[in-house]
Amino acid sequence: MKTEDFQHLLLRSAVTVMACDGSIDDDEINEIKRMAESEIYFMGYDFAQPLMDNINYIKANGTKAVNEYLNDLTVADLNARQEILLIEVLIRTIEADSKIQDNEIKFLQLVKSKLNTTEETLITKFPKQINYLIDFKNYGLLGEFTEEVELE
Repeated sequence: MKTEDFQHLLLRSAVTVMACDGSIDDDEINEIKRMAESEIYFMGYDFAQPLMDNINYIKANGTKAVNEYLNDLTVADLNARQEILLIEVLIRTIEADSKIQDNEIKFLQLVKSKLNTTEETLITKFPKQINYLIDFKNYGLLGEFTEEVELE
């Protein structure tokens, strides 16, 4: 996937996982901004307007927006490194508010089910997150995100 397209996907991923618990926490927004301003994979990406556009789209479309993202991810042409970076962005966003919500884990597992990277590879890369990288509840088999996403 081309760099600009990948950057947009990473931002969209972070916003989508942030919205899955039904609230947009300032700590999550700040973590997304921190990543966009300091991580090499966002270098040169003007994130401010796309961030607001993604938030507004999810506010307007809820669960439909989450499932559109998952469908788009299915056809995204990501290499192995991009898949690991995607999971890193999701983990950082999930952990930003220090509250790991079940809906965030469901979303993470659905994303993992769309990727080629193995669970073992992800656990090796992110050993501290083993408790939510392993799909104990088989969320990855759901096919779509079924929880209602309503943001104020």
